[in-house]
Amino acid sequence: MGALGALVAFSAYRYGMDMERKLRASEFERLTHVQSQHVQRLLEHSTQLLRAYRGFFLASGTVDRQQFERFSREVLGNYPEAFAIHWAPRVAEPDRARFERDIAAFQAKPLGIFDAHAPTGNQLRAPPRGVYYPIRYSEPLERNRGVIGLDTLERPYSQDVTRAAAQVGDQRITSVFPLIQDPDGPLAVAVYQPVYRMDAPLVTTVQRWEALDGYLILLLRPSLLLGEMSFGDARVDARLYEMQGETAVPIYPRDASLQPPSAGIVQHVLEVPGRKWVVEFVVEQPGGGPATSIQPLLLMLSLLSFTAMLLFYLARSQRSAVALRRANGELVVRQKELDGLAHYDALTGLPNRLLLRERMRLALAGRHRLGGQLAVCVIDLDGFKYVNDHFGHQAGDQVLRVVARRILALLRSSDTVARLGGDEFVVLLVGTDGKTGLEEVTGRLVQGIGQPIELNAGGQIVAVSASIGVALADGTSSVDSLIREADSAMYDAKAAGKGCYRIFGQGQGQAQKPVAERLPE
Repeated sequence: MGALGALVAFSAYRYGMDMERKLRASEFERLTHVQSQHVQRLLEHSTQLLRAYRGFFLASGTVDRQQFERFSREVLGNYPEAFAIHWAPRVAEPDRARFERDIAAFQAKPLGIFDAHAPTGNQLRAPPRGVYYPIRYSEPLERNRGVIGLDTLERPYSQDVTRAAAQVGDQRITSVFPLIQDPDGPLAVAVYQPVYRMDAPLVTTVQRWEALDGYLILLLRPSLLLGEMSFGDARVDARLYEMQGETAVPIYPRDASLQPPSAGIVQHVLEVPGRKWVVEFVVEQPGGGPATSIQPLLLMLSLLSFTAMLLFYLARSQRSAVALRRANGELVVRQKELDGLAHYDALTGLPNRLLLRERMRLALAGRHRLGGQLAVCVIDLDGFKYVNDHFGHQAGDQVLRVVARRILALLRSSDTVARLGGDEFVVLLVGTDGKTGLEEVTGRLVQGIGQPIELNAGGQIVAVSASIGVALADGTSSVDSLIREADSAMYDAKAAGKGCYRIFGQGQGQAQKPVAERLPE
């Protein structure tokens, strides 16, 4: 009887230990999900930096070195993972001599426009090519003088990426490579953002290539994205890889090797412009473990009566089950909170880029069943920079929240309004009634957004206007192509005087008085 009681008690003990292990595994899974979402947000935060620079260039027209330096000094401090930001303009062969005179005082070596050959890193003066994209500005300057004049289009790590970014009109990221400025340090990647001439058409690939004015280039050290992770008392290694087909190329650390998923190894895919990254979390269990307590426990059980042991471990199992149910309930609540953070903008409460893309994919899949037109509108606020500069970022945030509410009030419940970041919104219109219905909606948006906004109670009155680009879905449309076409039409609206809309491929819209004329001096 005593042996039977010991066996039952030991089985109950093992059951409780199994429940505890499952709870720890579930908590580890949750923590890795939180940390991967954190890394994803840092990546999106970094790529938004390039969009801010692009907006600065488009708003300024011509940016000189002092303006570039001042702007960089203001924003780069918030991006510790950014090693450098470059501007590489288009330079034709007849302009090479003048360009080289302009950069001579800032170069580490008097090479003019030069190439850096891999893997040796030898730097040689570039031969005549007809056109170059050399780095003209770089911040912080002191640690990046060695790349002033480097022709980015001829870098082996960048050749395919630079051309792809220019032709599709969006950001693209390179594979990892050693930096010229710090060849023995952590590997880096470069994110290329094309900048086009304001007055040039950007409909076709050829037009975008011919209208290319240069590249804004962000150098990132991905290893810094993995810092400041917390897993409680557990020791966890975070590793980062780039997937090239079925091959996992280690980004950080350099000698990492992707392992099959298991109880202590969890992997998550990150969204990166033009590439696929995987972040891997590997938990290292300390030596010893629960098994070290089994022998004393068995010795104690052999001295207890069958009834006392059975009741004790049944009670313990019950408590473990209740605790597990409570913990699982808390995990469900936390997961819902995380889902909300992952899919909605914290400032306006609108869907973010991830949720917008999902709804666009569903809308495209059901376009024929729903009937009517499927349209995507990209909205950029004219005059928002004026509000931020003159009234502060709190006023800018208030304007964004007011504009978000106005857009929602002007649309149907079946439409989707999302904020991509900064002052850029996207509207997904499902089942619009032909051209007349679409023009009515966009006209209401232009008029509604452009109404005056009162800052705080009885405070300053400000106003912004909206430049809206519209793209209509057809049988070949994808999520990326629709956003890209609407973005192109939005820039056409800006070029037409702002405060109006343009339909991609049609060019029409309703203009307002420019915001600069409606704001106080």
